[in-house]
Amino acid sequence: MRNILKQYFGFDNFRPKQEAIINSVISGKNTLGILPTGSGKSVCFQVPGIKFSGTTLVISPLISLMRDQVEALNRQGIPAAYLNSTLKKKEIDMLMKHLEAGEYDFLYVAPERFNSEEFTELIKRLDVPMVAFDEAHCISKWGHDFRPSYQSIIPELRALLPNAITVGLTATATLEVQENIQELLNIENEDVHKTSVARDNLHLHVNGTYQREQYILSHIQDNPDSSGIVYAATRAEVEKISLYLENNDIENVIYHGGLGKEERNRNQRKFVSDDVNIVVATNAFGMGIDKPDIRFIIHHNMPGDIESYYQEIGRAGRDGQISECILLSSPRDVNLHQFFIDRSNSTDQYKDHMRVKLDRMIQYNRTSKCLRSFITKYFDPDEYVEACGSCSNCLNPGRTYDMTEEAETVAALIRTCEIPLTREQSIQILRGEMSEDVTNHSLEEMDTFGRMDNYLTGEISHVLEELILRGYIHQYEDLLYTVDKSEQLLDSETPVMTVPFRKYFNEKVNISTASSPNEVLFRKLVETRAELADKFNIEEGGIFTDMTLREFARKVPASKQEMVQIQGVGSYKLKHYCPKFLETIRAHKESVAVAK
Repeated sequence: MRNILKQYFGFDNFRPKQEAIINSVISGKNTLGILPTGSGKSVCFQVPGIKFSGTTLVISPLISLMRDQVEALNRQGIPAAYLNSTLKKKEIDMLMKHLEAGEYDFLYVAPERFNSEEFTELIKRLDVPMVAFDEAHCISKWGHDFRPSYQSIIPELRALLPNAITVGLTATATLEVQENIQELLNIENEDVHKTSVARDNLHLHVNGTYQREQYILSHIQDNPDSSGIVYAATRAEVEKISLYLENNDIENVIYHGGLGKEERNRNQRKFVSDDVNIVVATNAFGMGIDKPDIRFIIHHNMPGDIESYYQEIGRAGRDGQISECILLSSPRDVNLHQFFIDRSNSTDQYKDHMRVKLDRMIQYNRTSKCLRSFITKYFDPDEYVEACGSCSNCLNPGRTYDMTEEAETVAALIRTCEIPLTREQSIQILRGEMSEDVTNHSLEEMDTFGRMDNYLTGEISHVLEELILRGYIHQYEDLLYTVDKSEQLLDSETPVMTVPFRKYFNEKVNISTASSPNEVLFRKLVETRAELADKFNIEEGGIFTDMTLREFARKVPASKQEMVQIQGVGSYKLKHYCPKFLETIRAHKESVAVAK
């Protein structure tokens, strides 16, 4: 494999996880690779595709992406072609003849191509050892860029090519999306290979300025030789920002779906070839743009989900150099996304899902915690993270509150407890609450029980979140653990500063922690969700996320009217799923009453 890598791609060594993915494919296993943008995903199917005899079929979402990859392969002496709507009938006929003659190692097609009977008949006659799904998140209905055509061709591919190996590559897959892709492509857990989404060279910033256009202008003026993308939510805003920059002597090009194809291509070429440094665009611009030296990406508007934001900022700094990723926003952005969700033709279930994603994007925009850690935990809640030290929150001069004493108390609790604790149990112990989750394990006997009884639930939650996102505590499968870095807290070696968050200080806070879920009830709700998933033959996450179930356990709703007030509950779920959850909650409350 290394010989192929060197001969055709000019690299001496594989990047992280590339070799593991390639070896998995070579051994005949369906495989999923989740690697950050710019980390060489294409190599993961191109290297085995060169080794295999026959023609590897690559399912690709964009014509421009196909063209760029095919041209790159041809320049490296690798015979490749694409088949899409830009080709004329004569060109398609000639291409098919060459394919039947076995002259191509790779054929790139859009999923819509399978609507052609002529094409499917051709596929039957070809030797196809492997099918590669580029941008595999498009397969999952829970992905941020779901394309039904991507998913619908999977049964047809299995029928046409029953012996072909399948490999999927993507940069943006939450655990929910990952599991959905695995199910659809028949990929085992051990054949999933991924690296952290964290990229050290991307410095993340959130800026709440109301003078967004002026901020963009100033940033460009302060970095006159830097290449950058300014993203805006609508075509009108793209043109407005572009005109503002032009009026201030900043040369730029625009890119959005309202432009003619020729103008879009021309503007893209100008940017990629460094004829112009700045492009102002909607999210239509970017996928497949292989420009390594983009030094900054500014979002004039907040995207609707973290996956979209991560994919867009991932186009910066592919050369490994420091690049700035700046998020600007206004309250209107939230209203706009809510409007788009409400007016979409999607099912109520999918709309609920998008509202949850929007909530997480809003949290990113408002959090005072490390931004890189926030994004990393979003994609993999079980990954160990440490504060980046370079984002706008880590560098915030407003971190004036010394929480060293609170941090040491939390670390001592987690270190000395004989069982792993959830975040909610930890809060209940520290606040001195005699809840089921505490008394069932005799946790009220711990020395740290009630040590922070003058803190609100949200205040202790703030401390815990800070410690997790800064690497002092590790959260894995909802349980908390101390790590080597925890010793710094226990030995009082390092002061831990945060933004001011206390509301109550000396007096004891007797407010019951309404935001701390009952773990016993939560587990029952999880079981109910599994039963419903089996009944309706859908993924558990498509019913309710763990976050929503924890809200049920916190608030213990007794009616549909109370349940619909909880984030993540829409009209579809209220009708089809909530009655069963209400039964579980009622049964739990009755069992608790009997026990008392």
